[in-house]
Parts: sequence; structure tokens; C-alpha cells
Amino acid sequence: MSQEFVTLKNLATEIQNLAPITDHDKFFKEEALRFISIGGTIEASFPNVDTSIDERIISHILIRSVIENFFKIVYIFEDSEDSEDCAQSAVRFDALLNGFKKDYTKLLNEPDLPMKDKLEPADSAWANLPSPMDLRSMMTQIRNEQGTKLDYIYFIYRISSFDTHGNSLKSLFDASFNKQCNFPFLKIDPVLKLIADQYLVIFNRIKQEAEQAASSNP
Repeated sequence: MSQEFVTLKNLATEIQNLAPITDHDKFFKEEALRFISIGGTIEASFPNVDTSIDERIISHILIRSVIENFFKIVYIFEDSEDSEDCAQSAVRFDALLNGFKKDYTKLLNEPDLPMKDKLEPADSAWANLPSPMDLRSMMTQIRNEQGTKLDYIYFIYRISSFDTHGNSLKSLFDASFNKQCNFPFLKIDPVLKLIADQYLVIFNRIKQEAEQAASSNP
């Protein structure tokens, strides 16, 4: 387990006690706690991903879940020289929120979906909202705090997505290629380390902003 993940995990109570005001900060708080939970489960339960097909199948599904929202978090909180960070974050969060609204509308419009009355009704205007930027496009234009582009992580996301849909089974590869094939496994710990490191940076930024706001409004 990386030191970065351990440090973030030890801050779980402090993150839980955050009282964010903006929607994008609330999103980060919830996702950081979800990442700590899922990442901790992966680290504790799947130590042999490189040799165990059963561990790989489950761990890839879990890692895909946290990578997808990691893309969104980094995109929302990326520094910008052209605008105030908070204003840019709010705009980017609203753009991604449109994606949630459109996906939710699509869910409710499924003709054979039972028990729709148990779900919140969607606003009729949501169907006409602009679509957000796709994940691949997000990754090509943003960098982490060290200035490193993150689009290379898209490979990890796509491999884990392929696995999530049950496509990595040996029988499917053998039947398709008429030979024994090897589907790659992902090295989980470096991914968790990268995400934890970025979340620590964002958490410290939000914490500092909250402390500054509190000191200016005694």
C-alpha cells in the first residue's frame, strides 16, 4: 500500500467532517471517501492480481469505478491561468452534471423499465441539455499538479472497462484468435497511489480555502 494512499486514508475522518459550500467541493468530498473505501478493499483483498484471474476480474471492475470519477475530479479541479479556479471548477462541474441529467433521463425513458414510479422524475428540459466532454477528450487536455498529462491513464480505464463487461475470459480469446492468448492485468497499486496523491492536493486546497474564509469572517 502506497504512503500516499495511507496518508489519505488517515484523513478520512477529517474529510468526512468537511462542510463544503460548493457543489463541486461536495462531489469531491463524497468521491474521496468512496475512493478510500474501494481502494482499501482492493489493497486488502486482492494482493495477487498478477497471478490470480479471480482477483483480476474483481479488482479491474472496482478500479474502473474509481478511475472514471478520478478523471472527472481532476478535470473539475484543474488549475487555470485564464480564470479563477473556483469559477472554472463550478462551470466544469455543471457541464459534467449535464451528463448525469441526460443519463438519468435516458434511464427513465427505457420503455421496459419497471417500477418507474419508485424513481425521481426527470425534468423534461434535461433531454435537451448539451452533452459534456467525453472522458478521452478530458484526459488529453489536463495535467496533474506536477504538470504531467494524464491521458495515458485512459489505457488503464479502457482495459478495466473491457474486463468489467466480462470480455477477458479465456474461452472468448481462444475462440476468437484460435490460440491461447494472454490478456494483460493492471498494476493496481500505482493507480491508487496516483489517485491518492492528486486527492491529497485537492483536499489540502479545499481545506486551506475553508480556513481562509473562516479567518476573514470571524
